[in-house]
Amino acid sequence: MATTTRETVERFYADLFNGRDFDLIDELLTPDAVNHGPSDESAREAVLGAGEIVRTSFSDAVLHVDDILVDGDKAAVRWTMTGTHDGDFLGRPATGKAIRLRATVVFGLREGRIAELWPVLDFHGLLQQVAA
Repeated sequence: MATTTRETVERFYADLFNGRDFDLIDELLTPDAVNHGPSDESAREAVLGAGEIVRTSFSDAVLHVDDILVDGDKAAVRWTMTGTHDGDFLGRPATGKAIRLRATVVFGLREGRIAELWPVLDFHGLLQQVAA
């Protein structure tokens, strides 16, 4: 069954991230998916790494999709993650503080699967929130 760009992106957040079903990564991403983020990791490595950080540092985190704009095989998503800093995060011990992380991600799809990611996260804001 062919899926639309919107459906693929919605599954990425609802099932993979919020559902913590990272076994879906190979179904949702192309094998050569590219991450255009600040690291030189592949998209697969970046997504799995982000999932691990969320699981260990903000175990109750939920990603709320605020907006999805679709144009053919591209989608722009604005989302907000809320949760509790309940585990070590980049050397910062758990504070128990509520956190809110905002981000915008542009997706490029090929044949119904995510082939490129352009993430922009308010990482500085998150670091300020988890400061002791």
